[in-house]
Amino acid sequence: MEYDVAKDNSTVTVRSPMMRTPTDYYISAAAGFHYCKVLSPFNALEWMMVDSLFAKDGLASPTAEVFL
Repeated sequence: MEYDVAKDNSTVTVRSPMMRTPTDYYISAAAGFHYCKVLSPFNALEWMMVDSLFAKDGLASPTAEVFL
């Protein structure tokens, strides 16, 4: 998986590898399939709760004092 972070740390774009087979694939049982790697809900939640804080300087930022 690839994670592209915007220059201003406002967004993260996630890209995953994929494979697809055409509808006229020579193995008819696998024709028209689309496979991709999926981001698990746990990994998304972990990024939101931990890793996303590093982009905005975490608890060291001045706005973090409002929540303390």
